[in-house]
Amino acid sequence: MQQAADIKPCCLFVQGGISMAKLPNGVTLRKDGLYVGRFQYQGIRYNVTDQDMKKCAEKLEKMKYEIKNGIYCKESIVTVNSWFRTWIEEYKVPTSKKNTIKAYETMYEQHIKKPLGSRKIKAVRPEMIQRLYNSLNKQGFAAKTIDLVSTVLHGMFQQAYKNEMIQKNPVPLATLPKMKKARKPRVMDLEEQKLFMEYVKDDEIADICELFLSTGLRSGELRGLDWETDIDFKNKLIHVTGTLNYDKETGWRKDEPKTETSCRDIPMLDNVERLLKRVKRQQLQTRMYMGDKWQPIKGLENLVFLQPTGTPLYKGYLRKHLDNIQKQIVKDGHKFERITPHTFRHTFATRCIENGVPPQVLKGILGHSKLSMTMDLYAHVLPDPMADEIQKIANLF
Repeated sequence: MQQAADIKPCCLFVQGGISMAKLPNGVTLRKDGLYVGRFQYQGIRYNVTDQDMKKCAEKLEKMKYEIKNGIYCKESIVTVNSWFRTWIEEYKVPTSKKNTIKAYETMYEQHIKKPLGSRKIKAVRPEMIQRLYNSLNKQGFAAKTIDLVSTVLHGMFQQAYKNEMIQKNPVPLATLPKMKKARKPRVMDLEEQKLFMEYVKDDEIADICELFLSTGLRSGELRGLDWETDIDFKNKLIHVTGTLNYDKETGWRKDEPKTETSCRDIPMLDNVERLLKRVKRQQLQTRMYMGDKWQPIKGLENLVFLQPTGTPLYKGYLRKHLDNIQKQIVKDGHKFERITPHTFRHTFATRCIENGVPPQVLKGILGHSKLSMTMDLYAHVLPDPMADEIQKIANLF
């Protein structure tokens, strides 16, 4: 690409009767002092403008290069939808984890696309973004969701600003609404936990529930456990090395943990050791019984928990079973709120604190990146004086 500094002037121009410096090819000076660069390609005319002659020439040469190489996009017709795809594919995919990309795409599809997607990026104003924030807040979305929407918007518009597609990033000019205090996570008290385990004991997810309550694993971490890489009977450890995910386009995969601290070792309790050895025996029996019908996914053949055909467990599989059990408990006359796989994680952490496990140790078991994260979630379980004192320490991290 020819640089503007190498462009040689081709003609003199006269201003106020005085001979001035020569203008580069394709650049003219309007009466109002604005330089205009013009270029025609395949019958279509293009132009750029600038107050500075050299910058105008640079813009013109850049446009020529992009048009002739098929990478030029007329800024005035770039929509939020098209720019989001470009931002994701060219700027985020090469540098971000798959889970992060998936989260960005989900936020965009669910919350940004409808109100802003068809608009030209140059036409998006701060009040439009403010309206979006206020709408999400009014609908009761969590602060974490609105923050992530803001992160996506800021990232894509900041890149557009860096690329000189817009004059200013409108996102910082909008104000995130004052969020309602986050609800405490659903935790089963000890009596609820005993009641639930009584109802689930004959269900096919009984072993999964016990493992959840004995380790504090996230759903994707538990479903992604591998006999060869993660289950260490010799040292009585569970190595958390990844999380299981499914995408309609790419199918099943085991991704790296969400953060560095999510990659961790969890002590294998005696009941967990017995449970895992039982699950392994049962899985071998199932493989032999199913024969040719056992068809695992390549690379995921050794998962600890699989369906009878050898395929991984969907998130919805667990939720469906949990919902059915909860409904049966309520039907039998017990008061029992809905639970999710993450309820087990919160319940595990609560039992740990109730039984004197230090918050710093619990942080490591749960894979939290900061002690303050652990304390924000579970300080309410500690006696008030202890919670106040330990929170002072958490705030240092």
